[in-house]
Amino acid sequence: MSKLLKLVQIGKRELQLSDQAYRDLLEEVTGQRSSRGLNDFKLSKMVDRMKQMGFVPVNKNKVEAKKFRACESEKILAIWIAMNKQGFLRNGNDMALDAYVKRMTSQINGKGVAKLAWINSEQATYVLEALKKWHYRLMRDAIIAAGGRVPPNDNCTGPAGYDKLAWFYENDFIKKPDSQ
Repeated sequence: MSKLLKLVQIGKRELQLSDQAYRDLLEEVTGQRSSRGLNDFKLSKMVDRMKQMGFVPVNKNKVEAKKFRACESEKILAIWIAMNKQGFLRNGNDMALDAYVKRMTSQINGKGVAKLAWINSEQATYVLEALKKWHYRLMRDAIIAAGGRVPPNDNCTGPAGYDKLAWFYENDFIKKPDSQ
């Protein structure tokens, strides 16, 4: 069985198409009511049509752990993902993160480093601190805009630091509206 035919079968299952609905769709897209004997072009058209209907194929073979030169890079990625989940980023994909890393590292070396995975520990520390400051400002502004107050630091001598504010934002501020 070809990869495309497998994708069509998976798409049928994921979209929960009845046999009749599947055959009607197959006929609409390929002109045949059976997938037997369909060439790759027609199968590809069928996969494209299923994608339009909401099917999202997942390639299990491409799952691999990210390898970073600097240990700080994992925290950078974690903060980036959190910022995206919190709705602070217009584009939370890896390419956008790499563009941010390049922009920040260009302030150090004038050229920038194109990928998060390539930065060294010194560069990663710089990027991490810049990202934390940005995230802090976004969380603080969101709390204030919603009429809330930024929690104090442990000594009550000023506003909370990044880690405390991030915890507050995630655990108290975001979840608060759900419980009302």
